[in-house]
Amino acid sequence: MDHQYLEMFKQLIRLKTTHDPENMSEHDRCRDLLKAEAEKHGLKTKLIPSDPYPTLLAGLDVDALNPALMLSCHLDVVQAREEQFKPHIEDNKLIGRGASDMKFAVPVFFNVLNRLDAGKEKILLAFTFDEEIGGNKGIRYLLDEVGLRPAVAFIPDGGDNFQIEAEEKGVFLFRVKTSGKSAHGSRPWLGENAIDKMLAIYSDLRKEFPYVHSPEKWTQTLNLGKITAGDAANKVPDSCEASFDLRFIEGQTTEKMKDLVQKIVADRGEFEPYVVGDNFYLDMELWCSRLFQEAAERHLSQPMPIYRSEGASDARFFTKYNIPVIISKPICAGHHSDHEWIDLESIPTYTNLLFDFVKQLIDGKE
Repeated sequence: MDHQYLEMFKQLIRLKTTHDPENMSEHDRCRDLLKAEAEKHGLKTKLIPSDPYPTLLAGLDVDALNPALMLSCHLDVVQAREEQFKPHIEDNKLIGRGASDMKFAVPVFFNVLNRLDAGKEKILLAFTFDEEIGGNKGIRYLLDEVGLRPAVAFIPDGGDNFQIEAEEKGVFLFRVKTSGKSAHGSRPWLGENAIDKMLAIYSDLRKEFPYVHSPEKWTQTLNLGKITAGDAANKVPDSCEASFDLRFIEGQTTEKMKDLVQKIVADRGEFEPYVVGDNFYLDMELWCSRLFQEAAERHLSQPMPIYRSEGASDARFFTKYNIPVIISKPICAGHHSDHEWIDLESIPTYTNLLFDFVKQLIDGKE
């Protein structure tokens, strides 16, 4: 990795772009750094005021709503220990929060654009700051509110170790609240237990979404992640709240999931969806998919493995607009963990591969 890009990478990791209130100024500093870097490369920038997490666009034509290609990455990160914001290198691995998820993309994107002789005006860079908390003010806002419609999007937020993430489950997070009547625990017949009501709802949800014990079974999954109720063992609780994580596959929709859960909860409790996202699927027979695989074969001497993920990314927001999204990363691991890293020796190969793909795409060569 060139020295100038490595230093920028380190600068980005030092910025504590978490969503803790005390770190929101770090988001501004990050946007300033990106703006300065873009201008250094002769690119224009545009701030999309999707408060409280504005997006920064960069390119030769930042007002174009239909670029041939959008290169997108998010700069927000999950919480980490103080030392994780001090990047260091061990055995050619750069270690630090955001190393693989996904600040490496910034120097890669600028490197690719800097090497292009023609066609830069067809490419838009999008830097968002809210993917880790849902993406509603970032990619969703760009698509739904601004009306951005790239022909193809590239988001290196999955596909670790030179793979292509071609499918992601949809995500549907919701809360259920039940109410009862308080009484002494020794006389439960005088009260109405809100936990019992919740357990009955949970039992019915489980009948519809049974436990899944292996990733080989590609289907819907349900997780009861949080439940809050009661003050003491000798008191009948009059309220209960539970949070659920439901993931669904292609062929299902968020509306189908919402209607099904609403029917199960019925009038036994209050039902509140709070994170909803479509599933994502990339057709590997599409022209852009084949171009990327052909570039991979030229630089890796073999096609990339294709896999599907139980998780979700900003790619889900492109689904309803039928915009293909290619997702792939260099050699890396440990995102959201105490040991997050990326292999620096793999980045030049990854950058060359991406440059090859971008050049073929904007040249319109099939």
